[in-house]
Amino acid sequence: MRRFVPRVLIMGLVAAIYFAGGLEPVEHLLMDLRFSLVQRDASKQLVFVEIDERSLRLLNVWPWPRSHHANIIKRLKGAGARNIAVDVDFSSHSTPENDALLQQALKETGGQVILPAFKQYTGWEREAASLAETGPLPQFTAHARLGSVVMQPESDSLVRRMTTSLPWGGKELPSFAKLLSDSEALPALKYYIDYGIRLNTLPRISYVDVLRGEFPPRLFQGRDVIVGASAVELGDFLAVPKHVAIPGPALIALSAETFRQGRALVRTGPLPTLGILIVLTLLLAPLLARWSWHRGLLVLGGGSASLVAGTVGLQSAAPISLDVVPWLLAPWLCYGQSMLALIDRQTLRIFRQRMAVLHRGAMMRRFVESSFDGIIVIDPQGHITIFNEAAEEMLGYDAKDMIGGPSDSLFDFSGDGDDNFKINDLLTFETPVPPLREGLGLRKDGTTFVMEISIRRAVLQISQNPLEQRETPRSHHFLTIRDVTNRRLMEDTQRRAAEEAIAANRAKSEFMAAISHELRTPLNAIIGFSEMMKEEALGPMENEQYKAYTGEIYNSGGHLLAIINDILDIAKIEAGNTTLEENLVDPVIVAEAAIGLISGRPEAKGLDITITHPNPSPYLMADPRAVKQILLNLLSNAVKFTETGSVTVKIGSSIDGWMTISVSDTGIGIPADEIEKLAQPFYQVDGSLARKFEGTGLGLALATSLMELHEGELVVESEEGQGTTVTCRFPPKRMELITPHRGSRP
Repeated sequence: MRRFVPRVLIMGLVAAIYFAGGLEPVEHLLMDLRFSLVQRDASKQLVFVEIDERSLRLLNVWPWPRSHHANIIKRLKGAGARNIAVDVDFSSHSTPENDALLQQALKETGGQVILPAFKQYTGWEREAASLAETGPLPQFTAHARLGSVVMQPESDSLVRRMTTSLPWGGKELPSFAKLLSDSEALPALKYYIDYGIRLNTLPRISYVDVLRGEFPPRLFQGRDVIVGASAVELGDFLAVPKHVAIPGPALIALSAETFRQGRALVRTGPLPTLGILIVLTLLLAPLLARWSWHRGLLVLGGGSASLVAGTVGLQSAAPISLDVVPWLLAPWLCYGQSMLALIDRQTLRIFRQRMAVLHRGAMMRRFVESSFDGIIVIDPQGHITIFNEAAEEMLGYDAKDMIGGPSDSLFDFSGDGDDNFKINDLLTFETPVPPLREGLGLRKDGTTFVMEISIRRAVLQISQNPLEQRETPRSHHFLTIRDVTNRRLMEDTQRRAAEEAIAANRAKSEFMAAISHELRTPLNAIIGFSEMMKEEALGPMENEQYKAYTGEIYNSGGHLLAIINDILDIAKIEAGNTTLEENLVDPVIVAEAAIGLISGRPEAKGLDITITHPNPSPYLMADPRAVKQILLNLLSNAVKFTETGSVTVKIGSSIDGWMTISVSDTGIGIPADEIEKLAQPFYQVDGSLARKFEGTGLGLALATSLMELHEGELVVESEEGQGTTVTCRFPPKRMELITPHRGSRP
């Protein structure tokens, strides 16, 4: 609702000014413009006989004797004139002889002559004076017609309208223009004179020439004539539009021509003006509020010019003068109001943007000042604009000394090798901005520190806004520096510790490999000799107790050899010396072979060891020995920790396409918090288990390492008292679904 208030106020203001006559001067200016643009010639049916300066000079007397006027009337009648309007004051007596001559001339015309009647003030003080009716003497009016020559100027002191009649003696007296016009359909009261009729096309002749009979014979034939003064010294001049001032008789002639040509102008009334004013305001105001200022200016300028041109065309085609100033003023006031509203909105938006910029600027300054990193900003002219507290502490410079100073006052940077440069050398458009660098920075006092520096260039591109005055982009450089001395020391310490750990681990692996090799030679001899003694290859052993001891020696030696082999395998894998001998492997055959070896062990007695697999089952691209070793280790653990029940080997594939070989048992299970530690070498879940069940804790560690060599993984799932399932997962690229042509599975 509030948006309608300005529109209503504008309509009310324009209407009030219009009805108060405040727009009349502008309407008159536009009307005068149309008179200058829409012109036409006089009809040539009215002749102006001028009492001009030449006639005054040649007749050499003033006032002229009325005998001259009597002779003029006779000559005009004799020349065939129709109506003869004599604009000369005959309200007072002359000599009896001259009055008689004029009276006789009027009588002879038989009413063709029109004499002037007018009203005038009785004194020069109009407030105290009254209007008096002035007309010709009765002896003249008895033989002539009376016509009003009263003219009233407008508020601008110009005569724009002519009255069709004048109240006189209790009746309406027609005007000279009406009597000289052939038109009967005359407008009532006042009408606007068409000043577009060219005065220079009005036929004119000097009074003295008519008096002497020096005129073309057919000049007055069938035409109306007006006789009156045009000499300047006679003072009968009136201020008018376009022509500045013209003689009164010429103005009467122009008024009569306006009638003759049907050009009595009529202005539009207040009702249509007000109606169109309301429509224009209601239609244009919302559009102007939405349009940009230049679009509104273009539309209003074009519309105003079109409206003015339309009034010119209308006045040229018909005697209608449109009051267009209210229609022009209201839209422009709406435009001004919309511009003021736009300025208010822009002012508010600019204020909010400025506050937002100030807020962001304060936040950024706070951020920059509270940053642990040194931040330095350099403008396009190479001057330092920001130098925060961290930069002060790191470099030893005061910010007040650096801000505004040239960037070449900054520190030097010494990197590794040839990476030495002056900071200012990088701050050009031609030089590529370097990446993050680390090296020695130089403080103001000459000391150095390990510094990490980053230089970033921010380019403010040229705006497409027409208000943009820059011709080249503006570039700022942002330097971020950080004291990484402590980090460098920590990294060096960590690197040395890692190198020492790697060296120690390598030494451990080499030691374990060397010891294992040294142990295998005598251990093989022990196993071999104990086997010979157990088999009594050199003769019978008479003591059964010795035979039992020999078997224990053989079994213990084999167990120890297996441990040493596991240690050697783990050492080789950790040292990166293990190479897989890959080939297509039938996992079913490998699993059956491993089950066969495990089933012969004493701890496997009474256990149900089975294998399940799809038919046909996929083949595996892997190292056969490694796969067998993995299954032996998993089956060994399953048998070892399962006193009763079953052990199952299952071959298949997972939902994600990986090939799986799982070993499940119904043994004692593993606590959930211990599962993640099982892959560690020599780790066993509980010390009591180590005493109860033989083993070193290398089986799962070795199996995990071998699976990693195959790009696979070992997944352990277990629940105490319910059993354990260990699954070997091989990636899809190692699975072969097509059965090789190399014989059938048993």
